[in-house]
Amino acid sequence: MARGTILLIDDEIDIRGFLKDFFEDRDFNVETASDGAEGVEKFKKGKFDLVVSDMLMPKLIGLEVLRQIRAAKPDQRVIMMTGVKEESMMAKAKELGCHDYLTKPVQLAQLVEKITECFPE
Repeated sequence: MARGTILLIDDEIDIRGFLKDFFEDRDFNVETASDGAEGVEKFKKGKFDLVVSDMLMPKLIGLEVLRQIRAAKPDQRVIMMTGVKEESMMAKAKELGCHDYLTKPVQLAQLVEKITECFPE
């Protein structure tokens, strides 16, 4: 039985594929989206225990994805990822209610820690 369902939103196909495999190897169901607009659309149609989203993507940036997800479901857990270490962006994400904010390249030990916080066993 799956531990939960994760929506993974990232425009980089290699990262998306790697993280999908990573989560599935840990018994999660994973649905992916290749940009922010697709991610929001899938979120509105599905039921997810966790959303993991990149910040800088085409069509809809991560902050807007986060804003729309939290408007639709205020208690939704969202972890944001980005390759840009910009304090104002991190602060805005926290203000909008993201569970956590990770910088790329994501350290797998840190990712496991954050996932474990969202899915206590």
